[in-house]
Amino acid sequence: MTIKIDKTTGKSGVAIMGGTFDPIHNGHLRTAVEVLDRYQYSELRLIPCFQPVHKGQPSVSPQQRLEMAKLAISGDSRLRVDSREMDREGPSYSVDTLRDIRSEIGPNESLIMVLGMDSFLSLPTWQNWQELIQYSHLLVVSRPGWEPDLISELSAFCENYRAASSHELQCAPSGRVWFETLTPLGISSSMIRALARKNESIAYLLPEPVQKYIEQHQLYR
Repeated sequence: MTIKIDKTTGKSGVAIMGGTFDPIHNGHLRTAVEVLDRYQYSELRLIPCFQPVHKGQPSVSPQQRLEMAKLAISGDSRLRVDSREMDREGPSYSVDTLRDIRSEIGPNESLIMVLGMDSFLSLPTWQNWQELIQYSHLLVVSRPGWEPDLISELSAFCENYRAASSHELQCAPSGRVWFETLTPLGISSSMIRALARKNESIAYLLPEPVQKYIEQHQLYR
């Protein structure tokens, strides 16, 4: 098996984080950079969804959420925004996105999908969720000390695919589940939207260019 390595950095592999990003904030970005630092992947792609399947439709347009994501990462060359779900339109199914990316990067490149614990616990409600592991690893991030009870479907899934060490996520292209504790930041998109509606400050919760964009376009009012 041949793993593609960036000759300038010595890093390999692709990580992705999907989400509504309504709006993107520092909690998202802190998770992204910690994953890159710990796993030495060559890049992490933020993938804003066009139409959330398990949430209500966002109050701002898909294009505005995409623009905010691009503004948020402008200072970090390791991060990029992948617009494929926006371009595809319709409901955003992760299995379709992973299949597309796997086809793009080839069969041997390590691919990791980063999930919050809440998203992981909802996996059995996702479209063709058990196929996800065919295309990528699943890196589940949670706050310190949280050990949720897994329903039987997820428990069996973890038993079959749980990695013995995080190193396995870089030694194989897909097929492993790993749980990681990262720095918890008590920030949520719903908090930012609520503050904006009350005309209260959203400073320091999200990158300054995103804050300015929200204020300029009077979003979430």
